[in-house]
This record gives sequence, C-alpha cells and structure tokens, in this order.
Amino acid sequence: MDESTTRTSLATTLDSGGYSVAQVGSQEEALQAVERDSVGLVIMGLDLEGLNRLKGDAPLVPILVVGRAEGSAEAIEVVQAGAFDFLPSTYDEAELLALVGEAVASAGDEDSFEVGLKESGNGDLMGTSRAMGKVYRDIAKLAATPVTVLVRGETGTGKELVARALWTHGHRAHRPLIVVNCAAIPENLLESELFGYEKGAFTGATVARKGKFEQANGGTLFLDEIGDMSLPLQAKMLRVLQEKCIERVGGRGEVPIDVRVIAATHQPLEKMVEEGTFREDLLYRLQAASLALPPLRDRLGDVELLARYFLAQMGDELGVTGKISKEALSYLARQPWPGNVRQLQNVLRRALLKRRDLVIGREDLVEYLTQTQSVSVCSLQELAEEAIAEAEQSGEGNALRKVVEEAEQITIREALERSGGNQSKAARWLGITRLTLREKLKRG
Repeated sequence: MDESTTRTSLATTLDSGGYSVAQVGSQEEALQAVERDSVGLVIMGLDLEGLNRLKGDAPLVPILVVGRAEGSAEAIEVVQAGAFDFLPSTYDEAELLALVGEAVASAGDEDSFEVGLKESGNGDLMGTSRAMGKVYRDIAKLAATPVTVLVRGETGTGKELVARALWTHGHRAHRPLIVVNCAAIPENLLESELFGYEKGAFTGATVARKGKFEQANGGTLFLDEIGDMSLPLQAKMLRVLQEKCIERVGGRGEVPIDVRVIAATHQPLEKMVEEGTFREDLLYRLQAASLALPPLRDRLGDVELLARYFLAQMGDELGVTGKISKEALSYLARQPWPGNVRQLQNVLRRALLKRRDLVIGREDLVEYLTQTQSVSVCSLQELAEEAIAEAEQSGEGNALRKVVEEAEQITIREALERSGGNQSKAARWLGITRLTLREKLKRG
C-alpha cells in the first residue's frame, strides 16, 4: 500500500469514527496545520527525523506513528523520541480507533511524552502485533529510568530479551549487563554467586571472589526466575535493594554498589506471598515498575513473522534454505503455543532438520505439536462411550466432566480454526469473553 493510499484509508476509518480529518502530504504542511488549526492528533509514517522535528515544534500534540517495523528497535525508538505509540501497518479499524481515542484523550499531558531518544542497534524482540507494541512502549518509558523493573510472563515468552532491550535502550548501556538464572544455580551456591566470598569463607575458597553484584557495579543485573530464590536469600536481596550495599560470604565489611536490578518470573508471586514462600516487602521493592510480556497466543499476526525470522536465522546456522508453505504458516498461526516463542522456535528447528532444503509442509509440523492437541476430533457419542466405559471398568469416575471438557476444547479449536486465530471473533462465536477464552486455552 503506497503512502497516498495509506493516508486515504486512515482518513476514511477516522471519518467513520466521527473525527475531523485533514490530509497533508509533507512535514511542512503538517507543521503549518498544527500551527494554524487546533490539531488534537498527528498520524505519520515511520520517520524518526520527521518525528523529532514535529515534536520539537509541537511538543504537546500527540503523534501516532503507523508503519512497518519487523523488529523492536524502531518501534521502541519512535516512542522514545516522543511518539504517543507505534501502530503496525497491519492494524485493524477497531484497533486504530481505540488508540486514537486514547491519544486524543491524553493531549496536553506532557508526562506521557517525556522520553529521551536513544540510539541503538537492531533489537532482539520481534513482533508487529498490538500486544508487542505496548511492550515496546513500556520499554521506552522505563529504559532511561534507574528504577527496578519486574518483568512478568509465561515461560518461553522472551523475558531475558526484554531485560536486554531495557539495558540496550537505557542510560547504562555502556556498562555491563550481568545475567543470573536463579533457577539454574543450586540454592547453597546462589548466595556466593550473587554476593561473592572472601578467602577462607568455606572449603575450597582459596582466593576472594567478586559476585555478580560487584561484577555489575555501575551497570545492570538481570535476575531471571527470582521466584525460585529461597526466603533467607530473599531477605538479603531486600537489604541490597534498600541499602545499596552487599556483604560477601565470610566478609565482615559492606561493599557499596550501584546496580540497576531487573528481575523476571513466570510464577504468581502474589499467590506465593499468600503461601508464605515469597516476601511481600521484596515484591513491593521489585515492583517499583512492572512490565507484562504477552503470551504468543495473544500476539495475533506475530507467529508468521517469527516463523520466517527463525527459519532464516536457523537456515544460516545449519547451511540450508529454510522454506515453509503458506498452509504450514497458517497452521502455526492457529496453535495455542503453551511453550510460547521458545516452543515455536524448537518446533521449527526440528522441522528444518527433517526437511533441510525442502519446503516445510503442514504435515511436517503436526507430529511436533501433538502435545498441544491431545484431544482428537471425534463424535460426541464416541467421547461419551469411551468415558463411560472407563468409569464402568474402574467402578467410579468423572465421565460427564471429561466429556464436557473434551467437547469444549474441540469446539474452541474449531472456532479458532474458522476465525483464522482471531481470539476476539472466536470468543464472540463461543458466547464467552476473550479473557475467558484465554484462560480455557491455558488449561487446555
């Protein structure tokens, strides 16, 4: 779609939403319109230089950038440069009107736009969906601040990539980023790994050693899966965040540190607080700012983009040409992906190793996704007969619940299949909310 056609399409949509629209073909005309008229919002293409100029001349007018950006870097940069938000060129009308309503309502709120511009290389996060657009916007707002950030999201969603983006686009990018996976280090070793130790602190400590906090001094420390940290160590973490100093294992003095902490977890920390396995005061400290990473099933439109990206990347690594059929891409886009981006990557790697330079087809993917589709489509009568037979054999059972649950999953998959993976549309057909549908997909 060329620039003129895009402007016309945007204008038509906005006009249908009750907005008064003026189309202009250049930055000069846009500036003149802003100076001359009472403009509530500017919508422009992906142009950082033009965005900077507009923000400089009209800092209080919200600007929505619409364009194509396959990675996170450009989307993050336009928000850091002062755009209200970034919307992929693949938007739908309801999405555009909702975002325009938010932008117009926020006009005059300078705090919404006070984000500095930060030059950076290509981002590692991928996606053009509305859900990822919000992530990029949150990263842009938080990157340049010194606050502790808690990144939350399911396993495989890319929480470490978010941490790296916060570091890359932040004011400590010239200083080290140290990564610690709290779940991968034995509990009895994690304390010395984080805080270091003095010579003679324990058997084998023949020399003093700096821990990860000291190694990250002046920079950023990313604590992945912090929910796996023991309660005694949580207490020490709280003191570090409060006092800005650490004490090595076996040490007698405090070591001052200047470290920005980014933590991540897939666990329900609030529930853990209720169960007494996570400190409430530490949760408050970690949640100075929080960023939620959406699961892949909520990133409509991103699966195909990610699949093409991974195949190109892995093809280079393996020395083969990663090709996939349109039918296979469509099939991937309709899956619930309980393992999220990591699962998608693993499935594609296995398929690529199997097919090498041949085209990956739908049938090549089915065998690797059977774990997400444990229920085969069969008649309700067959479901009932099987469930009752099992109950009869055991003398007890929950045949009715089993039939209802399996029938429900079959119906949900059919709705998603027919809607092309559009969860909002599928939820309407099923007579449930989108939130309820997401919960059922998690359980399924």
